[in-house]
Amino acid sequence: MSTSMTSSTSRLSAWLEPHPKLDGVALIDHLFNRLDGLYPNRWRAAFANQQAIENWRIAWAEGLAEEGITFSEIKRGLVECRRRFDWPPSFAEFLKACRPAPDYEVAFIEAVEQMRLREQGLDRWSSPAIYWAAARIGNWDLRSSSYQAIAKRWQAELDVALEEQRAGRLPEIPPARPTLPAPGKTTTTTAQARAWIAACQAILEGRPRPEIEALKATAMRASAAAGGTA
Repeated sequence: MSTSMTSSTSRLSAWLEPHPKLDGVALIDHLFNRLDGLYPNRWRAAFANQQAIENWRIAWAEGLAEEGITFSEIKRGLVECRRRFDWPPSFAEFLKACRPAPDYEVAFIEAVEQMRLREQGLDRWSSPAIYWAAARIGNWDLRSSSYQAIAKRWQAELDVALEEQRAGRLPEIPPARPTLPAPGKTTTTTAQARAWIAACQAILEGRPRPEIEALKATAMRASAAAGGTA
């Protein structure tokens, strides 16, 4: 069995098998019960018999697994159902409720502002996908372009990042790196310079990694002692 088939089967099983945090109730049955609670009488009236319920279980479990819907997205979908639907949703309607289309312009505004704050280590992102879309475009292009000028590129990058997030392939947001001081606003001590030259020389000479890391650590300590950045 291929890796992709194994992964797909595993995702489907996660919906159909008893879940320990739900007192042994399967996720798909928990969803059935929640929808039944949101739409009393209307929900169960849609199922003629037990076989119809079983058909729903399999069809929705397969769809949710194939779409990579997460438990947090299910919770969002149930909230949206309360707000938007007077009648029980179809699978397509529920999927849109779980995963509403992003507001690209709002996300772009967040990206521009948070990239600015990131220079001071004060950035706060609503989603890693927005950070990575911004990082892939680049700070200069992002902040020097109007939304209208960069909209297509921004939307494409955000879509890719969101898909990676759903698939569990998107990295966490890395810590912000300190920005370099303006020219003429700092000095490098002799100890700093020697330490960094030694580290760079070790890298160029292809010395063993532990030795390189030790030299880099020495250089970092020299920078910290001098109050500089590296």
